[in-house]
Amino acid sequence: MKKKQLQKLMKHFRPSMEQTKTQLFRELEKKAMALYQLPIKVYIYRNRKNEMIIEFLGESDKEKTIAVPLDKNFNTVIKRIQNEEEGLFERFSTNLVEEIASYWQRPIVPAAETTANEGKETVEEVKEATKESKEAATEESKEAATEKVAEQKPTEQVAASRATTQEADVLTAEAFIEKISQFPKFKVNETADAFIVVEQAAKEERVLASIDKKVADTFQIENALERKYKLKLEVIPLIEAFAHTAIAKR
Repeated sequence: MKKKQLQKLMKHFRPSMEQTKTQLFRELEKKAMALYQLPIKVYIYRNRKNEMIIEFLGESDKEKTIAVPLDKNFNTVIKRIQNEEEGLFERFSTNLVEEIASYWQRPIVPAAETTANEGKETVEEVKEATKESKEAATEESKEAATEKVAEQKPTEQVAASRATTQEADVLTAEAFIEKISQFPKFKVNETADAFIVVEQAAKEERVLASIDKKVADTFQIENALERKYKLKLEVIPLIEAFAHTAIAKR
């Protein structure tokens, strides 16, 4: 059989995009329980194809259902998994489960400690897996993507968080630092010129955003935060509110 014929035949047996997503969702459910004892159900509504719904089946003080926007980067990774890129399915699912568990603040169970540590080491690799498509986007497309995320319907908890931020006249430095520290692995470092929002990664601190100390309304959101589907809906409004606060009132 000729090489082209073989490739064409193999292509027919590859799972479709929808089948690949379903396979990923089942893997997320399995890993969430195995690594974090976190009972979840992951699915997509027929009339909301651009959102992944994650439903927590246990007891929690937080919202039990969250909607995660599925952007072009997510679909790019799904296509690469569909094309059987070696190791990507395992790394990507481990990274997503870590993000999901961090929302409900579930620690890794001792029995799964080794597997979880391996998952943490692959986080950077997953970031690199989507970096090419992210860097290829123009500034205009980045702005369009941001506007699209803003238009998508957030969960009730995220909506309440935004409403609270918008109602506040000011956000002091002390309050901002405290709110950011409530997110797992997040903290604020201060320099002479800026407040730096960072995440403690496996081996180093990753810069997520910076807010100018001397000029109001001057801040920068890094790609590392833009790739955190759920967290960016909660963290970015805090950064914007703090940046908009007059310097004298911080």
